[in-house]
Amino acid sequence: MKFKTKLGLAVGGIAILLGGTVLASAFTDADWMRTRLAEAVEHQTGRTLRIDSLHVWLLPYPWISAQGVGLSNIPGSPNREMFTANEVRARLAISPLFHHRVVLDDVSLSDPHLTLERTPDGIANWILTPQASSSAGNGSSSGGQQHWNLAVASLHLRDGAAAWNDERNHITGAADLDRVDLTGLDGTMSKIDVRGHHGKGGFTLSGTTGPLPPIEGQPWPLNLSATLSADKRKAGQIQIGGVVADPLHDAGYDLQINGTIGQLRDLETVFPNAGLPDATAVSLQAGITGSGRDPSLRMLHLRAGPTSLDRLMSGLRTSAVTLDADDTDQRVAVSLTGQLDTQPVTVHGTLGTLAQTTQALRTPDVSPMPVTLSLGQGDASITVDGVAGGGKTSLDVHGALPALTFGAGKPGFQGLRVDGHMTSSAPLGVLEKADPAALLRTSDAILDVSARRMSWQSVAWEAVSAHVVVSGQKLTIDPLHGNGTGNTQGIAQSGRIIYDASGAVPRLTITAAPFVLPTQMVQTSTGMPPLVNGSMQVVGSVTADGAGLDEWEQTATGHAGLSMVGGRVDGKALEAILGRNIPMRGTLALRCFGAHLQLADGVATIGRLGLEADLLSLTGHGTVKLPNGALDLHLFPRIGVGGASASSPVAVTGTVDTPQPRLEPGADGRFAISIGGSSDTGDQCPDLLATAREGSSGPAAAPPAANKAGGIMNMLKGLLR
Repeated sequence: MKFKTKLGLAVGGIAILLGGTVLASAFTDADWMRTRLAEAVEHQTGRTLRIDSLHVWLLPYPWISAQGVGLSNIPGSPNREMFTANEVRARLAISPLFHHRVVLDDVSLSDPHLTLERTPDGIANWILTPQASSSAGNGSSSGGQQHWNLAVASLHLRDGAAAWNDERNHITGAADLDRVDLTGLDGTMSKIDVRGHHGKGGFTLSGTTGPLPPIEGQPWPLNLSATLSADKRKAGQIQIGGVVADPLHDAGYDLQINGTIGQLRDLETVFPNAGLPDATAVSLQAGITGSGRDPSLRMLHLRAGPTSLDRLMSGLRTSAVTLDADDTDQRVAVSLTGQLDTQPVTVHGTLGTLAQTTQALRTPDVSPMPVTLSLGQGDASITVDGVAGGGKTSLDVHGALPALTFGAGKPGFQGLRVDGHMTSSAPLGVLEKADPAALLRTSDAILDVSARRMSWQSVAWEAVSAHVVVSGQKLTIDPLHGNGTGNTQGIAQSGRIIYDASGAVPRLTITAAPFVLPTQMVQTSTGMPPLVNGSMQVVGSVTADGAGLDEWEQTATGHAGLSMVGGRVDGKALEAILGRNIPMRGTLALRCFGAHLQLADGVATIGRLGLEADLLSLTGHGTVKLPNGALDLHLFPRIGVGGASASSPVAVTGTVDTPQPRLEPGADGRFAISIGGSSDTGDQCPDLLATAREGSSGPAAAPPAANKAGGIMNMLKGLLR
């Protein structure tokens, strides 16, 4: 036999032998390797590795395939495993096996899922703690049993998912990982390349870090860049560089952050629950140092373009915002330019030093922060200066503005001037709970406010002034003055408000002698239906115990008169009270309206109620239960038509929100509708207004207009239904 033939047969035999060996190993569960991997992972991480099945191949190169892989989570987690994958494939280095080391390269993961968690007390499941060992990681131990070690050189992931739940910092989220490539994992510098998305947001993360996982006691450098896209457009980017002295214990970091984003809310494509303000052209430069939950800023430069700050003050929108501090000992400079509703405003000033500001934001109840901020218009400004928070609030406010408007439907001032001082030991929680009684019990203040003119909805006042005092756990606004305008021109208006929190139950007392207020405000605050629209004169004195509207409604005592001349009557609201198909649509011109009330035991007793408008004259009396708005009204409407009239008593039950009108029988139990006769029964406006005003002065009603015809049959049908 020729040599070539012999050689060919030998090679073929070897190939058959090797092929058979490989084929056999491909269908054999390599229990020995699975055991070594589990031992190595548990020794190095303290966690349990699950491998449902594992196979080892020798050709064309040594590699393994593990199906059903999982890594256990920290104790107490609702998720039993923090990592799972359907399959893990990797190249296997042979020679390290002789030294009790399993070295894997080119690791690829199929359908991986990673769950990152941090407990409220700061325990993170991504911090892996090796088991205690008396050896130095060389694969041996003093007990005579050798430990296996695991090393991964590179890792590749496709189409995975990650979720995170940081209970300590209240941050949750999830993302799809389209691609993850980690290389250099067996060295001192690891390279990261990540591509992922969530909803319409996409992101990338690339750069280098120290060894993965970090080594206890060794500094961990990092240099990472991230980008964000929203709806397939570039949205923002950020760079993070620096070093963490002890990453395993979340301690000793010194990082520099530089980032920009065109629309801040684009971050919500990845973090949908962030609740971010509407801000544009945001840029950040920050130096961060510290440990764990106590980060500190060593420098800060924040810029933002047009931004909506409605959460801070309704209608406030800025064109530019800046925060600047070059080091921890420098006070944070604040600059804001924008508009409050349609009014140009600026805010300039300083907060505390960067260290003080950071500490105050972290622990506001115990860390006071210096504040000097000025709200300005041109050369005029109102300045707040002092210390806020930390139970040591002490603020001075002084200055003047030519005009200040808080938005549509809210008070506006011209020629505004304020001057005052306040101190408070109240923690921030009192303000967050909006508990005025608790604030009064911990505060003292004196404030004088004046304005050349004040307008609110349909009402305006001139020469407005208020003297506000907080002392002895009591708020007193007295005097409260203003001069009427329009049809109340020349009528001096005054009032007093006292909120006494010195007792076990706070007591509120409001006195008007008189005061003219917009009907929208009165109707909204009292729960009245929107029957009339204009300027309502309020007189009387009411006292109520409690800390909120529900308690005030149940405990209110006193008397009040409501009156109005001019303005309009809402036909729809009137129809709801008197019945359908009354001959009124839209609004009616109002001559006068008046009501006088006595309040006690949660009930407002209306001794007299009257209204004079086009076609309609109304008188009545009744009660309203304040807690639930239950009505018991007895009304006598009269419709005038061409020198005649139609009238019938109407009883109204139900509630303020859903009144239920019906014809009311007379003393004999019969229902009656009176038709005909003269509609001229005298003008009730002078006497009605005098009763409602409790003798105080006010404008007179316009003289009655000539009678108008039309629509009486519709009114009759409405009363009969």
